[in-house]
Amino acid sequence: MNPLRRLTYRPGLVALARGLQISGSLKKWYYRWTVPPEGIFRLKLEGLDTCFYARTPDELRLLEMCFCEEERILRLLISRVQAGNVVYDIGSNVGQYTIPLAKAVGKCGQVISFEPELENFERLQENVRLNSLGNVRVFRKALGDRSGEGILCSHGSVSNLRQQHVDDSSQQVVEVVTGDAFRQTENSPQPQVIKIDVEGYEYAVLQGLRNTLAHPGCELVICEIHPMFLPAEVRPEAILSFLRSLGFTRIDTCTSPRKQCFHVVACKGSRGTKLKEVEETTERQ
Repeated sequence: MNPLRRLTYRPGLVALARGLQISGSLKKWYYRWTVPPEGIFRLKLEGLDTCFYARTPDELRLLEMCFCEEERILRLLISRVQAGNVVYDIGSNVGQYTIPLAKAVGKCGQVISFEPELENFERLQENVRLNSLGNVRVFRKALGDRSGEGILCSHGSVSNLRQQHVDDSSQQVVEVVTGDAFRQTENSPQPQVIKIDVEGYEYAVLQGLRNTLAHPGCELVICEIHPMFLPAEVRPEAILSFLRSLGFTRIDTCTSPRKQCFHVVACKGSRGTKLKEVEETTERQ
């Protein structure tokens, strides 16, 4: 992303625009100024050409914000997956990770994507088709620590999963399954790499993937942790301890520019993270 676009995502400028109550107008003006040809946002990352529909100001900002704030995490994942790998993308949104990862693992690999929010699920399917990917399986399911139903409440680009109905017109009833049960019922192959971004539901997702995570073949987990959204009884340290108990011998953390969340990068064996090297490479580009 060019320097001018990066500037528009600086927290100070974003806060100022919101304080002046002009963020909506600026967003529309920005879209008219930067609208991509044919409404398709294109990005080349680690030699991989990807494209996404960006038909509205909100869609464009969502894509740019992800690739601006999480570029080093994406580069890390792409550098660690191998041709033929199976990757779980849990909390896929519109495919910001699914698309480049599917190209990185190649036709012999597979990306299995989970996105319970209906609009995002439909946009994810569109972006998979736009990139002509035949190695992606998309499921409108939420993963958790038990099977049943959950209540998904959406606020802008953020969706939170809850166990009880709330007075919120944006809520959707969604299917919840454990990752371990999903593997059995869908006869899904063992993933080598798992990415998780579920806005505070991460501990429940990990609990439901216990057997999958403990398998020696699961070598790398990247999980975005949202301390503000975690249940009161769950602390970030519990997530790190749980991953260690399942054999992840090296765990690094990476703070988000937003300062409200951070990424945990957990690996086994030879799948070392070298997070510092990825950060330095990103800074030079």
